[in-house]
Amino acid sequence: MDLKFIVIWAAFLTVFLIGVFFSKRMNKQIKEEGIETDGVISSVYDAGGPDEIDIHVYARYTTEDGEEVEGILTNAPDTLVPGQHVRVKYHPKYKNNARLIKVLSEQIL
Repeated sequence: MDLKFIVIWAAFLTVFLIGVFFSKRMNKQIKEEGIETDGVISSVYDAGGPDEIDIHVYARYTTEDGEEVEGILTNAPDTLVPGQHVRVKYHPKYKNNARLIKVLSEQIL
């Protein structure tokens, strides 16, 4: 292996690990210090390519300070559909990232 390959690989691994660290930290802060509120599923779409599935679920909710936010749900199942009412938990520092607490309405047909 040449040095250039090792340096590039090490840089990629470092960036990846930093991303994992911040994601876990954010989720921990949401879990421990988050604020619960009701919201509505606003969109569900597949961000994956032709050979992969990567479902992104977004909800609209109002924060404690009255700001209307559309945030991604980091733990939502792909069975949710737009219009469903949900209970979410967000952290004031990360208003656009929330965790699904509970589905409040059944699937809309």
